[in-house]
Amino acid sequence: MRPAGWLPLALLSVGIVSACQSTGLAPTGGRVVGAVGCTVVLPGPDHIDTTGFVRWEYKQNENDTELTVVLYYVASREPDILPEYKDRVVFSMSNWTLGLKLQLADRGLYRLRRQEEEKSGKWIQLDVIEPLSKPKLFRNSSLAGSTIEMVCNMTVGRVDSYQWRKDHKPLPKYGHYQLSRNNSVLLIVNTTQADSGSYSCKVTNEVSENETSLELTINDSSAVVSNGVILGVAVITAVIILVIADGNLYSE
Repeated sequence: MRPAGWLPLALLSVGIVSACQSTGLAPTGGRVVGAVGCTVVLPGPDHIDTTGFVRWEYKQNENDTELTVVLYYVASREPDILPEYKDRVVFSMSNWTLGLKLQLADRGLYRLRRQEEEKSGKWIQLDVIEPLSKPKLFRNSSLAGSTIEMVCNMTVGRVDSYQWRKDHKPLPKYGHYQLSRNNSVLLIVNTTQADSGSYSCKVTNEVSENETSLELTINDSSAVVSNGVILGVAVITAVIILVIADGNLYSE
């Protein structure tokens, strides 16, 4: 249900001009994607006026009031820039493009509006995404016969997809490998020593990707139990010997 007075946004199809952009990522429609710390360049108009003024406007959400980021009078030497953008905005007086070094709070809607345009400027949707940190892998067990839970944990950035590999090969889609929690957790059910190997988790989003690996060695549970029993007997024997020796010392 659209609220009263709602009007569809006029969106302009644009591209990213940024050395930080990941290869092969193509913006669609009127959406621009950029990474925190990188620079996007929002395009100017097809032709430049020789009189009047132009402004770049911003609003975080559709129904918010516009803020003027840049106001430029064509006859003046310098544009007026909103103080919070001062050190990270480059406005070109030759083609009216807007270069913006991105912070997470910059996501929202931008438009270029000429003097004669009251409300007709086309809006550009800018999404700002944090690059992904290197994931960390944790496991709860390494015993044969157990269900091993391996967690791919992220500290910075929103993950769009997780991809698991074993010994640099994709995991089988079926069998005792199972994925949960949006594929961030790998379960290995009824593990055997054949499950030993190098496991990696690759995370991706629209502006970055990262990967880490973990070497997993499956231990025979029966051998662990036997070693535990032997160790337990050795500890008990050592305690008995100490008690006897202690008693002999006091009996002298």
